[in-house]
Amino acid sequence: MRLIRVFFEKRDRAKYISHLDLTRCMTRAFARTDIPAWFTEGFNPHVYMTFALPIPLGFEGLRESFDFKLSEDGYPLERVRDQLNAALPPDIRVLEAAAAVRKPEAITWADYRITLWDPAGGEALAADWDRLLAKPAIPVEKKTKHKIQEMDLRPLVTQLGRRVEAESLTLDLRLPGGGAMNLNPNLLLGALWADRGREAEYVQVVRTAILTGDLAPFA
Repeated sequence: MRLIRVFFEKRDRAKYISHLDLTRCMTRAFARTDIPAWFTEGFNPHVYMTFALPIPLGFEGLRESFDFKLSEDGYPLERVRDQLNAALPPDIRVLEAAAAVRKPEAITWADYRITLWDPAGGEALAADWDRLLAKPAIPVEKKTKHKIQEMDLRPLVTQLGRRVEAESLTLDLRLPGGGAMNLNPNLLLGALWADRGREAEYVQVVRTAILTGDLAPFA
């Protein structure tokens, strides 16, 4: 039995699928294939499947992943990719299936591309963003299932690049991701909206990479 990691992209309309619905979608895709996946035991057997870093509702992802167990060692991994793609909707595409290398606990960072559109224009958006980033602290309240945690976002945000256009601002950011600390970009955007007094007219968030502590792609 082999632990297999499936890398996939979730784009366009699929960003409106919740994590629970995505899990159901993948489970139904497996049911339409002859992939010899290992099933859990018990009253309600189902394909064993774990997602390393579930992507929030409304976000697109360029290289997401989940693990499953392959019960036949000689089954071709290219066939896993092709069979799943034949059963999945158009906006969810499997990129690769490979033997899992690192444990999910190795995930430390996530890169995002955030594009903001606003009639005020890209230069105004950039000025608002620069003003927020220049603050010595960006205090926010992070809500969890059990408590509200006060935290400072400023030391957690790394700007990798940005592009200003007529009506938009695109930011490439690196944020903490994983079990030890997972920063949802919506917290940062909420701080920006509060500082500028209103939200942007439209926002696109794309997770472009999931990285380990040594900044290597999660594999």
